[in-house]
Amino acid sequence: MKIVSFTKHAERMLVERKLRKEVIEDIVAQPEWTETGEGDIWYAFKRLEKRILRVVVKGNNPSTVITVYFDRRLR
Repeated sequence: MKIVSFTKHAERMLVERKLRKEVIEDIVAQPEWTETGEGDIWYAFKRLEKRILRVVVKGNNPSTVITVYFDRRLR
């Protein structure tokens, strides 16, 4: 499994959105799909109930979760 760390912002978002770190670590390790961003930024996606959670990640092995949010543009 990948090594995952969280920024302070990401940790605040987890509390705000009532998500557990283990859930995010699983999404980073096994996303439903991914997209690439600029540089070494990439996005991991997973459907949670009727919403889609976007995890913004920097790097790979180790990975740093920058933020997490429910993406309202995707359904």
